[in-house]
Parts: sequence; C-alpha cells; structure tokens
Amino acid sequence: MTALSDNLNCVKNLMRLMCCDGTIRTAEKSFLSRAATKLGVQVADWNGLLREVLGDTTPLYPIQDRDKAVAALKALIVMSKTDGRVDPKEKQFALQFAKSIGVDKAEWKRILKDIDLDHLFEPFTETRGTVVAIADDFEKLDAFLKVAADNGAEVKTIKLQLFLESADAAGDRVCFHASEDKDVTLTRCRMLLAACGGKVVCILTRFQGHQVKYLLEIGLKKCIIEPVYARDIAELFKRD
Repeated sequence: MTALSDNLNCVKNLMRLMCCDGTIRTAEKSFLSRAATKLGVQVADWNGLLREVLGDTTPLYPIQDRDKAVAALKALIVMSKTDGRVDPKEKQFALQFAKSIGVDKAEWKRILKDIDLDHLFEPFTETRGTVVAIADDFEKLDAFLKVAADNGAEVKTIKLQLFLESADAAGDRVCFHASEDKDVTLTRCRMLLAACGGKVVCILTRFQGHQVKYLLEIGLKKCIIEPVYARDIAELFKRD
C-alpha cells in the first residue's frame, strides 16, 4: 500500500464516520473537504465516492503507516466533535479504528491530550528524507523508487562507482541491492559502509536471504527482503 492509498483511506474513514449516525452535517462536510485538501486527495466526484464508501463492506480502511494512522484517528475524533456533540455511533467507530491500529487505553488518553488542530495532518505531508538507490543489480529499481516516493521519501539513483566518487551523493539512507554472488555483495557493502557508515541498507530477493547473516557479520544494520512495502520505507528512517 502506498502513501497515496493511506491518504485516500483516511478520507474514506472520515467519510464513513460522517455517515455512521445517519445524518450528514454541514460542519462535517466542511471538515472532510479541508481534510482532503490537506491530504492532497483530489475528489472529482464526491457523490460517487460517497456511494462507493457506503456500498463497500469494508468496516475500516487500513492505514499502514503507524504515525499516519494515529493522525487519522485524531482527525476522526475532531470530526466527531465538529457539530458540538459526539454521537455514540461516531465514538464507537473511532474506538474501533483505534483498536485496529493497536491503541490501548493509555495511548488513547495521550492521543486525546495531544490533538493539535494546526498540525493534524502533518504526518501525511512531511518528507521522511532522501533515499539514494545504488542501481547496480537492482532489477526492481523502479518499483522500489515508487514505493519510497509514495511514502514521503525524496529518491535518486546512481551507479556504485559514481556514488563512491561523488562528494554530494549521500542521502539519509543509501540502499544497494545484493548480487547473486555473495562475495560481490559483501565487497559492495564494505565500500558503502566505509563511505556512509550506518546509513546503508541492503535490499535482497528472497532467494538471496541466506546472505543476510554475512552482511550482519560485517556490520550492516538493516536489510529488506523484496517486495518492499510502505512499512519498510518507514523502517528505513528509524534511527538505530
């Protein structure tokens, strides 16, 4: 699932909450419109989207990124209060969403205290950082770059030798792909570790998974087995 899907699913969850008490109020429609704008979700046909949501049996639309999911929960709570009262069905919907993303009672209380209307949708719009992808042996490079870009990362590609010769090529994370030859993979990893330290991440196919233990032995901290998902991009930018 991409970040764009997360954003659209946030809008759909808000729309479902708006309808769950059987009455759509002007304040709720206004909030939904503002939310869609903040999230960068362009809706050409609101009535059509409403029919789609009401006709869908999906109880909750999933948001894979945890920070965005919490932001979506806060938005649900805010929307439920836009008309000055919280309908029991709206409260139940918000609680179900909270449960679906693993929010316990303690975190629920913290979330209620931590709602900032001015920065409500910030996790959906902030740029995570820069991913530099070393193009050598990266057969699914375009797919990786799309997932990274869709999930808030600035992305660029470069061949290994050019990267090692370039003084300004480094990013927040440098991702290289494993080679079929384990020794080539390890040599590539050593060169990148020497140039970039802990910013290096190895991407492997599932058939190359046996190489992971050798990579860890020489000091690599992060490996990802393809296919790469949104949660993997989030993990890229977690500091060790």
